[in-house]
Amino acid sequence: MSDSPAMTGKTAPLYIVCSPCRCVGKTLVSRLLTEFYVVDDRPVAAFDLADEGPQLADYLPDVTTISDIDDTRGQMAFFDRLLADNHGANVIDVSHRMFKNFFSVVQEIGFFQEARHRFIEPLILFITDPDAKSVKGYATLRDSFKDASLLPVRNRIEASTIRYDDTLSNAFPASLDIPLLGLSLRALIDRQTFSFSQFWSARPNPPTPVDEKLWDWVEGIFVQFRTLELSLGWEGPSTGIIASRLLRTTDRQWRPDAHPPRQPELAAFDRASIDASEWGLKFAPENDWRIDSDLVDQLGNAILAKLQKAASQLAAAEDRVRQLEREIEYFRDRAARAEMWLQLIQKEIEEKLISRRFDNGCDV
Repeated sequence: MSDSPAMTGKTAPLYIVCSPCRCVGKTLVSRLLTEFYVVDDRPVAAFDLADEGPQLADYLPDVTTISDIDDTRGQMAFFDRLLADNHGANVIDVSHRMFKNFFSVVQEIGFFQEARHRFIEPLILFITDPDAKSVKGYATLRDSFKDASLLPVRNRIEASTIRYDDTLSNAFPASLDIPLLGLSLRALIDRQTFSFSQFWSARPNPPTPVDEKLWDWVEGIFVQFRTLELSLGWEGPSTGIIASRLLRTTDRQWRPDAHPPRQPELAAFDRASIDASEWGLKFAPENDWRIDSDLVDQLGNAILAKLQKAASQLAAAEDRVRQLEREIEYFRDRAARAEMWLQLIQKEIEEKLISRRFDNGCDV
Protein backbone atom coordinates (compact mmCIF):
# COMPACT_ATOMS: atom_id res chain seq x y z
CA MET A 1 0.00 0.00 0.00
CA SER A 2 1.40 3.41 -0.99
CA ASP A 3 1.50 6.18 1.58
CA SER A 4 -1.24 8.80 1.50
CA PRO A 5 -0.68 12.46 2.46
CA ALA A 6 -2.07 11.64 5.91
CA MET A 7 0.69 9.06 6.39
CA THR A 8 3.56 11.13 4.99
CA GLY A 9 2.55 14.42 6.61
CA LYS A 10 3.01 16.29 3.30
CA THR A 11 0.36 18.65 1.98
CA ALA A 12 -1.29 17.98 -1.39
CA PRO A 13 -3.33 20.63 -3.24
CA LEU A 14 -6.95 20.11 -4.27
CA TYR A 15 -8.28 22.67 -6.76
CA ILE A 16 -12.03 23.06 -7.35
CA VAL A 17 -12.60 25.15 -10.49
CA CYS A 18 -16.23 26.26 -10.52
CA SER A 19 -18.98 28.77 -11.27
CA PRO A 20 -22.79 28.63 -11.29
CA CYS A 21 -22.69 30.25 -14.75
CA ARG A 22 -21.89 28.68 -18.10
CA CYS A 23 -19.38 29.84 -20.71
CA VAL A 24 -17.07 31.60 -18.24
CA GLY A 25 -13.91 29.59 -19.01
CA LYS A 26 -13.87 26.93 -16.26
CA THR A 27 -12.46 24.28 -18.57
CA LEU A 28 -9.72 26.62 -19.83
CA VAL A 29 -8.58 27.36 -16.27
CA SER A 30 -8.70 23.64 -15.44
CA ARG A 31 -6.60 22.85 -18.51
CA LEU A 32 -3.98 25.46 -17.65
CA LEU A 33 -3.83 24.34 -14.03
CA THR A 34 -3.48 20.66 -14.93
CA GLU A 35 -0.80 21.26 -17.55
CA PHE A 36 1.04 23.52 -15.12
CA TYR A 37 1.91 20.30 -13.29
CA VAL A 38 2.47 18.27 -16.46
CA VAL A 39 5.13 20.77 -17.61
CA ASP A 40 7.40 19.85 -14.70
CA ASP A 41 6.40 16.17 -14.79
CA ARG A 42 4.71 16.41 -11.39
CA PRO A 43 1.85 14.05 -10.50
CA VAL A 44 -1.62 15.44 -11.19
CA ALA A 45 -5.10 13.98 -11.64
CA ALA A 46 -8.04 15.84 -13.19
CA PHE A 47 -11.74 15.07 -12.67
CA ASP A 48 -14.41 16.16 -15.13
CA LEU A 49 -17.86 16.90 -13.69
CA ALA A 50 -19.04 18.67 -16.84
CA ASP A 51 -22.03 17.51 -18.88
CA GLU A 52 -21.50 19.43 -22.11
CA GLY A 53 -18.63 19.67 -24.54
CA PRO A 54 -15.94 20.37 -25.14
CA GLN A 55 -15.02 18.85 -21.77
CA LEU A 56 -11.76 18.70 -19.91
CA ALA A 57 -11.50 15.02 -20.85
CA ASP A 58 -11.57 16.00 -24.53
CA TYR A 59 -8.39 18.07 -24.10
CA LEU A 60 -6.52 15.95 -21.52
CA PRO A 61 -7.80 12.36 -21.83
CA ASP A 62 -4.64 10.81 -20.37
CA VAL A 63 -4.95 12.48 -16.96
CA THR A 64 -8.70 13.17 -16.73
CA THR A 65 -11.44 10.98 -15.25
CA ILE A 66 -15.09 11.64 -16.08
CA SER A 67 -17.03 11.41 -12.80
CA ASP A 68 -20.72 11.25 -11.88
CA ILE A 69 -22.02 12.28 -8.45
CA ASP A 70 -25.75 12.12 -9.16
CA ASP A 71 -26.28 9.23 -6.72
CA THR A 72 -24.75 7.98 -3.46
CA ARG A 73 -22.66 5.30 -5.13
CA GLY A 74 -21.08 7.84 -7.46
CA GLN A 75 -20.46 10.22 -4.59
CA MET A 76 -18.74 7.51 -2.56
CA ALA A 77 -16.47 6.54 -5.44
CA PHE A 78 -15.59 10.14 -6.25
CA PHE A 79 -14.93 11.65 -2.83
CA ASP A 80 -13.22 8.57 -1.41
CA ARG A 81 -10.85 8.54 -4.36
CA LEU A 82 -9.88 12.14 -3.66
CA LEU A 83 -8.97 11.22 -0.08
CA ALA A 84 -7.21 7.95 -0.91
CA ASP A 85 -3.56 7.40 -1.86
CA ASN A 86 -2.83 10.82 -3.36
CA HIS A 87 0.71 12.04 -3.94
CA GLY A 88 0.03 14.95 -6.26
CA ALA A 89 -2.39 17.69 -7.17
CA ASN A 90 -6.07 17.10 -7.95
CA VAL A 91 -8.05 19.40 -10.25
CA ILE A 92 -11.88 19.23 -10.35
CA ASP A 93 -13.75 20.91 -13.19
CA VAL A 94 -17.27 21.48 -11.80
CA SER A 95 -20.05 22.05 -14.33
CA HIS A 96 -22.43 24.95 -13.73
CA ARG A 97 -25.24 22.38 -13.55
CA MET A 98 -23.35 20.40 -10.87
CA PHE A 99 -22.37 23.49 -8.86
CA LYS A 100 -25.17 23.31 -6.29
CA ASN A 101 -25.17 19.50 -5.97
CA PHE A 102 -21.39 19.31 -5.60
CA PHE A 103 -21.15 21.78 -2.73
CA SER A 104 -24.29 20.37 -1.06
CA VAL A 105 -22.63 16.95 -0.85
CA VAL A 106 -19.35 18.51 0.27
CA GLN A 107 -21.16 20.26 3.11
CA GLU A 108 -23.24 17.22 4.08
CA ILE A 109 -20.28 14.85 4.46
CA GLY A 110 -17.86 17.46 5.87
CA PHE A 111 -15.47 16.79 3.00
CA PHE A 112 -13.26 19.87 3.33
CA GLN A 113 -12.68 19.26 7.05
CA GLU A 114 -11.77 15.63 6.32
CA ALA A 115 -9.48 16.68 3.47
CA ARG A 116 -7.49 19.10 5.61
CA HIS A 117 -7.28 16.48 8.34
CA ARG A 118 -5.55 14.29 5.75
CA PHE A 119 -3.09 17.02 4.73
CA ILE A 120 -5.03 17.86 1.56
CA GLU A 121 -5.45 21.61 1.13
CA PRO A 122 -8.67 22.52 -0.76
CA LEU A 123 -8.75 25.71 -2.80
CA ILE A 124 -11.91 26.88 -4.57
CA LEU A 125 -11.08 28.79 -7.75
CA PHE A 126 -14.30 30.67 -8.48
CA ILE A 127 -14.60 32.07 -12.01
CA THR A 128 -16.18 35.51 -11.65
CA ASP A 129 -18.96 36.79 -13.88
CA PRO A 130 -21.32 39.83 -13.83
CA ASP A 131 -24.36 37.54 -13.63
CA ALA A 132 -26.36 37.79 -10.39
CA LYS A 133 -26.05 34.02 -9.92
CA SER A 134 -22.30 34.41 -9.79
CA VAL A 135 -22.41 37.09 -7.10
CA LYS A 136 -24.83 35.01 -5.02
CA GLY A 137 -22.83 31.81 -5.51
CA TYR A 138 -19.59 33.47 -4.45
CA ALA A 139 -21.20 34.89 -1.30
CA THR A 140 -22.67 31.48 -0.44
CA LEU A 141 -19.31 29.73 -0.74
CA ARG A 142 -17.56 32.46 1.24
CA ASP A 143 -20.05 32.19 4.11
CA SER A 144 -20.53 28.39 4.10
CA PHE A 145 -17.03 26.95 3.77
CA LYS A 146 -14.49 28.14 6.28
CA ASP A 147 -12.31 25.03 5.84
CA ALA A 148 -11.33 25.87 2.27
CA SER A 149 -9.61 28.87 0.70
CA LEU A 150 -11.75 30.79 -1.78
CA LEU A 151 -10.04 32.70 -4.58
CA PRO A 152 -11.76 34.61 -7.41
CA VAL A 153 -10.43 34.11 -10.94
CA ARG A 154 -10.96 36.91 -13.44
CA ASN A 155 -11.02 35.38 -16.90
CA ARG A 156 -10.69 38.38 -19.18
CA ILE A 157 -10.95 36.17 -22.24
CA GLU A 158 -14.62 35.75 -21.37
CA ALA A 159 -14.94 39.45 -20.42
CA SER A 160 -15.44 38.58 -16.75
CA THR A 161 -14.40 41.87 -15.18
CA ILE A 162 -16.71 42.16 -12.17
CA ARG A 163 -14.92 43.07 -8.95
CA TYR A 164 -15.62 41.23 -5.70
CA ASP A 165 -14.96 43.37 -2.66
CA ASP A 166 -14.04 40.53 -0.34
CA THR A 167 -11.26 40.70 2.20
CA LEU A 168 -8.99 37.75 1.44
CA SER A 169 -6.04 36.58 3.46
CA ASN A 170 -2.73 38.29 2.76
CA ALA A 171 -1.18 34.81 2.49
CA PHE A 172 -2.10 34.58 -1.18
CA PRO A 173 -2.92 36.94 -4.07
CA ALA A 174 -6.26 38.74 -4.10
CA SER A 175 -7.17 37.05 -7.36
CA LEU A 176 -5.89 35.10 -10.32
CA ASP A 177 -6.09 36.83 -13.68
CA ILE A 178 -6.35 35.20 -17.09
CA PRO A 179 -5.24 38.01 -19.44
CA LEU A 180 -7.01 38.89 -22.65
CA LEU A 181 -5.85 36.92 -25.69
CA GLY A 182 -6.28 37.76 -29.39
CA LEU A 183 -8.88 35.93 -31.45
CA SER A 184 -6.34 34.04 -33.56
CA LEU A 185 -4.47 32.73 -30.53
CA ARG A 186 -7.75 31.96 -28.79
CA ALA A 187 -8.80 29.88 -31.78
CA LEU A 188 -5.46 28.05 -31.57
CA ILE A 189 -5.72 27.09 -27.88
CA ASP A 190 -9.38 26.09 -28.30
CA ARG A 191 -8.35 23.23 -30.57
CA GLN A 192 -8.64 19.89 -28.80
CA THR A 193 -5.28 18.88 -30.26
CA PHE A 194 -3.51 21.85 -28.65
CA SER A 195 -1.45 21.20 -25.52
CA PHE A 196 -0.05 23.98 -23.31
CA SER A 197 2.64 21.67 -21.92
CA GLN A 198 3.77 20.53 -25.37
CA PHE A 199 3.84 24.12 -26.58
CA TRP A 200 5.92 25.09 -23.55
CA SER A 201 8.40 22.24 -24.04
CA ALA A 202 8.78 22.65 -27.81
CA ARG A 203 9.38 26.40 -27.95
CA PRO A 204 11.29 27.21 -31.17
CA ASN A 205 14.53 29.17 -31.04
CA PRO A 206 14.23 31.87 -32.13
CA PRO A 207 10.46 32.04 -31.59
CA THR A 208 8.09 33.74 -33.98
CA PRO A 209 6.24 36.86 -32.75
CA VAL A 210 3.06 34.79 -32.43
CA ASP A 211 4.84 32.11 -30.39
CA GLU A 212 6.46 34.77 -28.23
CA LYS A 213 3.10 36.37 -27.46
CA LEU A 214 1.46 33.08 -26.53
CA TRP A 215 4.53 32.06 -24.52
CA ASP A 216 4.33 35.27 -22.47
CA TRP A 217 0.62 34.68 -21.87
CA VAL A 218 1.11 31.10 -20.68
CA GLU A 219 4.17 31.99 -18.64
CA GLY A 220 2.36 34.79 -16.80
CA ILE A 221 -0.44 32.41 -15.79
CA PHE A 222 1.96 29.64 -14.75
CA VAL A 223 3.93 32.06 -12.58
CA GLN A 224 0.67 33.05 -10.85
CA PHE A 225 -0.03 29.39 -10.15
CA ARG A 226 3.48 28.94 -8.76
CA THR A 227 3.14 32.05 -6.57
CA LEU A 228 -0.10 30.66 -5.21
CA GLU A 229 1.61 27.35 -4.38
CA LEU A 230 4.40 29.07 -2.50
CA SER A 231 1.99 31.36 -0.66
CA LEU A 232 0.01 28.43 0.71
CA GLY A 233 3.09 26.35 1.52
CA TRP A 234 2.35 23.44 -0.81
CA GLU A 235 4.96 20.80 -1.57
CA GLY A 236 6.40 20.08 -5.00
CA PRO A 237 8.77 22.72 -6.41
CA SER A 238 8.14 23.97 -9.94
CA THR A 239 11.68 25.07 -10.68
CA GLY A 240 11.49 24.85 -14.46
CA ILE A 241 8.92 27.61 -14.82
CA ILE A 242 10.64 30.03 -12.44
CA ALA A 243 14.05 29.30 -13.97
CA SER A 244 12.66 29.99 -17.43
CA ARG A 245 11.18 33.28 -16.23
CA LEU A 246 14.47 34.39 -14.68
CA LEU A 247 16.46 33.36 -17.75
CA ARG A 248 14.16 35.25 -20.12
CA THR A 249 14.24 38.32 -17.88
CA THR A 250 18.03 38.22 -17.80
CA ASP A 251 18.24 37.82 -21.57
CA ARG A 252 16.12 40.92 -22.06
CA GLN A 253 18.11 43.05 -19.62
CA TRP A 254 21.73 42.07 -20.37
CA ARG A 255 23.83 41.65 -23.49
CA PRO A 256 24.87 38.07 -24.33
CA ASP A 257 28.51 38.88 -23.60
CA ALA A 258 27.81 40.76 -20.36
CA HIS A 259 28.43 39.31 -16.93
CA PRO A 260 25.68 39.56 -14.33
CA PRO A 261 26.49 41.99 -11.53
CA ARG A 262 27.71 40.61 -8.24
CA GLN A 263 25.44 41.27 -5.30
CA PRO A 264 27.18 43.41 -2.63
CA GLU A 265 26.45 40.97 0.18
CA LEU A 266 27.86 38.06 -1.84
CA ALA A 267 31.01 40.01 -2.68
CA ALA A 268 31.49 40.93 0.98
CA PHE A 269 31.13 37.29 2.00
CA ASP A 270 33.76 36.19 -0.51
CA ARG A 271 36.16 38.92 0.64
CA ALA A 272 35.73 37.87 4.27
CA SER A 273 36.38 34.24 3.34
CA ILE A 274 39.60 35.15 1.56
CA ASP A 275 40.78 37.31 4.46
CA ALA A 276 40.10 34.51 6.93
CA SER A 277 42.05 32.01 4.83
CA GLU A 278 45.06 34.32 4.58
CA TRP A 279 44.96 34.93 8.33
CA GLY A 280 44.87 31.20 9.00
CA LEU A 281 47.89 30.54 6.78
CA LYS A 282 49.88 33.38 8.31
CA PHE A 283 49.45 32.17 11.89
CA ALA A 284 49.32 28.39 11.26
CA PRO A 285 51.20 26.28 13.86
CA GLU A 286 54.50 24.57 13.00
CA ASN A 287 54.59 20.90 11.96
CA ASP A 288 55.76 19.62 15.39
CA TRP A 289 52.60 21.06 16.98
CA ARG A 290 50.29 19.36 14.50
CA ILE A 291 50.79 15.82 15.89
CA ASP A 292 48.81 16.39 19.06
CA SER A 293 46.25 18.45 17.21
CA ASP A 294 45.63 15.63 14.73
CA LEU A 295 45.17 13.14 17.57
CA VAL A 296 42.66 15.38 19.28
CA ASP A 297 40.85 15.83 16.00
CA GLN A 298 40.65 12.07 15.44
CA LEU A 299 39.21 11.46 18.91
CA GLY A 300 36.77 14.31 18.53
CA ASN A 301 35.63 13.07 15.14
CA ALA A 302 35.09 9.55 16.51
CA ILE A 303 32.94 10.88 19.36
CA LEU A 304 31.05 13.15 17.01
CA ALA A 305 30.39 10.24 14.63
CA LYS A 306 28.93 8.15 17.46
CA LEU A 307 26.74 11.02 18.60
CA GLN A 308 25.52 11.60 15.05
CA LYS A 309 24.74 7.89 14.63
CA ALA A 310 22.80 7.83 17.90
CA ALA A 311 20.90 10.98 16.94
CA SER A 312 20.08 9.49 13.54
CA GLN A 313 18.78 6.29 15.10
CA LEU A 314 16.68 8.27 17.56
CA ALA A 315 15.25 10.43 14.77
CA ALA A 316 14.43 7.33 12.72
CA ALA A 317 12.63 5.78 15.70
CA GLU A 318 10.65 8.96 16.29
CA ASP A 319 9.69 9.12 12.60
CA ARG A 320 8.51 5.51 12.73
CA VAL A 321 6.37 6.23 15.80
CA ARG A 322 4.81 9.24 14.09
CA GLN A 323 4.16 7.17 10.96
CA LEU A 324 2.46 4.43 12.99
CA GLU A 325 0.32 7.04 14.73
CA ARG A 326 -0.70 8.50 11.35
CA GLU A 327 -1.54 5.03 10.02
CA ILE A 328 -3.74 4.31 13.04
CA GLU A 329 -5.53 7.63 12.55
CA TYR A 330 -5.82 6.97 8.82
CA PHE A 331 -7.58 3.59 9.22
CA ARG A 332 -9.74 4.92 12.06
CA ASP A 333 -10.91 7.73 9.78
CA ARG A 334 -11.59 5.28 6.95
CA ALA A 335 -13.81 3.22 9.23
CA ALA A 336 -15.68 6.32 10.34
CA ARG A 337 -16.13 7.45 6.76
CA ALA A 338 -17.43 4.00 5.73
CA GLU A 339 -19.99 4.16 8.54
CA MET A 340 -21.07 7.59 7.35
CA TRP A 341 -21.61 6.32 3.79
CA LEU A 342 -23.64 3.37 5.13
CA GLN A 343 -25.89 5.77 6.99
CA LEU A 344 -26.42 7.81 3.82
CA ILE A 345 -27.23 4.66 1.84
CA GLN A 346 -29.67 3.51 4.52
CA LYS A 347 -31.35 6.92 4.45
CA GLU A 348 -31.62 6.78 0.66
CA ILE A 349 -33.13 3.28 0.77
CA GLU A 350 -35.67 4.28 3.42
CA GLU A 351 -36.68 7.34 1.39
CA LYS A 352 -37.19 5.22 -1.72
CA LEU A 353 -39.25 2.63 0.20
CA ILE A 354 -41.46 5.34 1.68
CA SER A 355 -41.87 6.88 -1.76
CA ARG A 356 -42.90 3.52 -3.25
CA ARG A 357 -45.41 2.84 -0.48
CA PHE A 358 -46.92 6.27 -1.00
CA ASP A 359 -47.15 5.69 -4.75
CA ASN A 360 -48.82 2.28 -4.24
CA GLY A 361 -51.33 3.80 -1.85
CA CYS A 362 -52.20 6.46 -4.39
CA ASP A 363 -52.83 3.80 -7.02
CA VAL A 364 -55.47 2.04 -4.89
